Amino acid sequence: MKKEEKRNLKKLYIVIGIIVFVILMIDQISKVVMIHSGEVTIIPNTFVLKVDESNKGRYEDTSKALNILTNLVIICIIYGIIKSDNQFVTKKTKILLSFAFAGGISNIIDRIFRGNVVEFIDFTNLPAFNIADICIAIGWIAFVAIFASFSAKELSNKRHAKEKNTKNEK
Repeated sequence: MKKEEKRNLKKLYIVIGIIVFVILMIDQISKVVMIHSGEVTIIPNTFVLKVDESNKGRYEDTSKALNILTNLVIICIIYGIIKSDNQFVTKKTKILLSFAFAGGISNIIDRIFRGNVVEFIDFTNLPAFNIADICIAIGWIAFVAIFASFSAKELSNKRHAKEKNTKNEK
């Protein structure tokens, strides 16, 4: 690896580290604030910030399996961020995966230190969620969008190559 490539990779990992740290801090601080502040109504009967007490014990029966699955996903994300370097796993992909990574780590921190994940963003008729969940969703939705775009581009390239070969054969 060239010196410039190493320097760019180091910068990328610093950016990813900062993203992960900022997301962890925002999520954990917001959870502590919500645990101590009670309910805050943003839009009456629609949007409330309050700790979802029904979440406590929700994962008791499946906590070991959930923790194992979460840890496996996080290991895969780490591998994708550190080891993968090809046309599909670009810098942008690694940065987006860092959102899912940070959200997953933050929810693991909750399970370890609080015994449950603190959910506090509550829209009527939706399960409560938190900032970590939003980051996980952003990371995975963006990852799927990038994968779909890459797949579509690959299919288009193959189609064009096939058409070109068909024209050359005639």
